[in-house]
Amino acid sequence: MLYFEDIQVGDFKESTEDHVLTAEEIITFCAKWDPLPFHVDEQAAAATPVGKLFTSAVHSMAIAIRLGHQMQSEPSATVMGLGWDEVRFQTPACVGDGLRLRGEIIETRLSESQPGLGIIRSELKLTNQRGETVIELGPRRLRALRARCWGRAVSRFAPSRGGPPEACSRPCRPRRATLG
Repeated sequence: MLYFEDIQVGDFKESTEDHVLTAEEIITFCAKWDPLPFHVDEQAAAATPVGKLFTSAVHSMAIAIRLGHQMQSEPSATVMGLGWDEVRFQTPACVGDGLRLRGEIIETRLSESQPGLGIIRSELKLTNQRGETVIELGPRRLRALRARCWGRAVSRFAPSRGGPPEACSRPCRPRRATLG
C-alpha cells in the first residue's frame, strides 16, 4: 500500500505501452458520450482542419485516467480526488494514434483540515507517438498517512496495525473510518 509518506516531489512514472486508437473505439465512445459528426463520421471528420477521424477530449481524458491506473505498481491509500487544475487540450487524438501517459508529482503537503491526510498534486501529460501533447492536467488527491498516533487516536483513514505506532509512547485506540 502506498501512503502519503511514500510520495516525493519529482517522482514520476510513464506508461509502458501505447493505447492505440481505432475508428471503432472512437465512434463507439463518441456515439454515446459526444456525438458530434466529426467524432462519429469519417467523412465529416475529413472535412475538418484535422482531416481525419479524431476523438473527443472527454475520451482522451478517460484514456489518460485509465493509463494512470495501469501505471500503479501497488494499491494506494488514496481517499478521494480533489479536482483537476489547468486542464489543457492541445492536439486532437486521431485514429491510429498511439497514446502514452507521463505523470510527475509536483507538490505534497499535509492537509490542514484533515489530520492523518496529505494532499498530492501531479502533472499528467498524454502524448501521441510523435511526442505531441494531447492533454495536460493537474490532478489533486487526498491520501492517507500511515497509522500515526494523534493523541489517543490513530488516523481515521489509515488502517490500524493492531497496536500503537512505534513512535507513540502511549497506547492509541483506533477510531472507525469515516469521512465526517
